[in-house]
Amino acid sequence: MKQVVEVYKTQLRILWNWQGGPLALLARFVLTVVVSSIAFLGAAWIVPGVHVTSFAAAVGAVILMTIFNAVIRSVLLALVSPFSLILTGVLVIVLQIFAFLVVAQWVPGVTVDGVGAALVGSIVYAIIDTILTSILGVDRGGSYYGHLIRALLVDIAAPASQQPGLVVIQIDGLAYSILAGRIRAGSVNTIAGWVRDGSHKLSRWEAILPSMTSGSQAGILHGNNDGIPAFRWYERDRQHLMVSSNPVDAAEMVRRVSNGEGLLSNNGVSICNLLTGDATRCYLTTAAIREPDQGVGETRGFTSFFFSPSGYMRSFTMFIGEFAKELYQAARTRRSHIEPQMHRGLKYAGMRAASNVVLRDMNTSLIIYEMYQGANVIYADFTDYDEIAHHSGPERVEALQALDGIDATIATLAQAAEDAPRPYRFVVLSDHGQSLGATFKQRYGQSVGEVVRDLMSGRTIVFQTETQAEGSTFVNSFLAEVTKSKGVSGTVARAALASHTTDGVVELEHEELPPPADESTIAVVGSGNLGLIYFTGHDHRLTVEELEALHPNLVSSLAAHPGVAMLMVRSSTHGAIVFGPCGCRFLDEDRVEGEDPTALFGPHTVMSLEREDAMTHAPDLLLISQYDPELEEVAAFEELIGSHGGLGGPQTQPFILHPTEWVLDEAVPLGAPAIYRNLRRWLGSVGIELGKQTPQLTPVQIETEAVPYSLHTPEGAKVP
Repeated sequence: MKQVVEVYKTQLRILWNWQGGPLALLARFVLTVVVSSIAFLGAAWIVPGVHVTSFAAAVGAVILMTIFNAVIRSVLLALVSPFSLILTGVLVIVLQIFAFLVVAQWVPGVTVDGVGAALVGSIVYAIIDTILTSILGVDRGGSYYGHLIRALLVDIAAPASQQPGLVVIQIDGLAYSILAGRIRAGSVNTIAGWVRDGSHKLSRWEAILPSMTSGSQAGILHGNNDGIPAFRWYERDRQHLMVSSNPVDAAEMVRRVSNGEGLLSNNGVSICNLLTGDATRCYLTTAAIREPDQGVGETRGFTSFFFSPSGYMRSFTMFIGEFAKELYQAARTRRSHIEPQMHRGLKYAGMRAASNVVLRDMNTSLIIYEMYQGANVIYADFTDYDEIAHHSGPERVEALQALDGIDATIATLAQAAEDAPRPYRFVVLSDHGQSLGATFKQRYGQSVGEVVRDLMSGRTIVFQTETQAEGSTFVNSFLAEVTKSKGVSGTVARAALASHTTDGVVELEHEELPPPADESTIAVVGSGNLGLIYFTGHDHRLTVEELEALHPNLVSSLAAHPGVAMLMVRSSTHGAIVFGPCGCRFLDEDRVEGEDPTALFGPHTVMSLEREDAMTHAPDLLLISQYDPELEEVAAFEELIGSHGGLGGPQTQPFILHPTEWVLDEAVPLGAPAIYRNLRRWLGSVGIELGKQTPQLTPVQIETEAVPYSLHTPEGAKVP
């Protein structure tokens, strides 16, 4: 009974403290009712079993359903949601049918012919309502239900504090040059507003080899990314293929790079990342999937969107819309003969919709929840731009639309932070950029592994990793965490996903494992236009002299291939050598014969290659593909037209957007560990020391004035 009373008190407080006063509340109510009434009429026109005689009858039905949802539905969901997500979902459907079948028919002129018509009608009504609010720009997140979600979260918030916390938003794969261009183009209005009003400064940093997520996150979150030569690599001593998106391998990477003083080690939160940063709490984090005490569970941040009568249907509608938009845009790309392009099938469309809608909404909800819990540092990775840019190109309209969506989400988070129990600073950054280009196979009709096999007269078995959509990594993480939840939710999820689950890890797509090590087997691993080749039947890294004896002319022929700009191999006599089409560079001896192949890729190329060469698990042959400096295009060794991992173009030019008063210690920080160094220094300036766990604050009831914010469609937002 006490919980019921508290929910009603929360609702009354929202109405009493409504920003703008009674007139603003009335105006929003009228606007919402008009739009919803039109949606109700549309549902009646489409669904045969729903009948409405007039617009006035539709208005009456909408008003009664609104009262029912506010007074009865919200209380029932508040009581059920802490116990089971599945039960909450079932209750949502039951209440949805009840509202249409019983409540709406209290109005003369409205009839619904049975349960089936009520179910279909309510779904169609919610879809039309979502579409109309989106087209008309009606801010449903700022409606009564948006405030209710916020207030229910505030009611479990930590005690008030004046010590600032930090929210770090990672926009995966976004290059500095592309973001700066979107600001100039009048897009990304939240970020642009922060830059133009002087609250934040946009800076560039440089990602050295390998320019990809796990390497950069190891540096940013742990201050150490040594020993990570690529997204995937082969370890001879264990005869094991390491894959950054594999939970076991990701956890091993954390074990190797962590010293207990990660960026999130003091009451910090990791959301949708590959590595943990030694976080106190982890959600959708690959390296923590197997930890039983981590994950979304039944948190308020996970279930809050059920409180809005259209919230869950909004996500469903937007998912279907994103799926359909991808099919249309892919067809348009084919018809227009846009180059480069790649096949984009139904599986990718589903992954795009999941990352661009479901995961974005989930990230947003979890960040808000943790801000209200008073977390010291929150680090969340938004992968949707990167996912789309891989398949359509980093500057194509599909990717730029995703970027605008993330920008809108940042505004939402900034507004939500105004109600948090402590002030929050915001840093937005990327882990790397992306470079466009037709793939190696598209250009030459063969993969690099097939080229190597031909150069070896076909006398070898080639294992070559297949590219998977990165969004699938975090969809797998989400499903794995649902299977770990308690009660009905976990039971149903475990049963449904049993065939895709191994040791608590859900994999909708399985990484193919290499065959047993043999002298006739090579492993070819692509990370964008960075290629690693391992002769797996040998227990040590082969030298160029050994390779020449085993496979004459292999190295020289591969280095002369038009798709290869650099080939690095180790010599027993001269140390590391980088071969190019017209010359070579001896790294250890610091000399060049002919044309220097490293000159094309910038001043830090030699350092990057020397670093890769020194790694324990460096490949026998390291390749960097051809690079066009005029168009800044590369030729990825994996089947993605937007790629990263190697060198050339914007892929090594990520950005960091930080409060102006927080100054970087160098003009262009070099390498991800430099970002960790700066973030750690900034945290120290506000009293947050890493490696020192602060006991989590006990949630208490706090009274706050209702400040509007949107869960989905923000209006202007200021940084607290």
